Amino acid sequence: MVEGLRRAGLSEAVTVVEDSEQALDQLSSQISPDLIFLDLNLTPMSGLDLLGRIRVHPHCATVPVIIISGSQNRDDVRKAYEFGANCYITKPSSLDEFFTFMKISYDFWSSVATLPPRPAVGGN
Repeated sequence: MVEGLRRAGLSEAVTVVEDSEQALDQLSSQISPDLIFLDLNLTPMSGLDLLGRIRVHPHCATVPVIIISGSQNRDDVRKAYEFGANCYITKPSSLDEFFTFMKISYDFWSSVATLPPRPAVGGN
């Protein structure tokens, strides 16, 4: 994913977390990310449960969350949107398709979409 974002032109810092506990630690840091790519298959908390926690965090409530999943299950898709996902993408089958997806996603969310202002650190 980081390589895909680099190829898309992202020159800013990218934070990668290995599991949902590390993601929750990032949430508690009061740093509001610009964009979150989230897999549903996380441990120990599922990606959907983590998404629910993201959406109630004051400094992350409006951050775009893009679900990237291998699942095409309609219930997974429905639940992701119910929990507040901004987009649900099924993982592409090839690396080249994945890099194309990352470029399109980055271009859209960084220069096409108009997003609300980021909250001040500390929620002020």
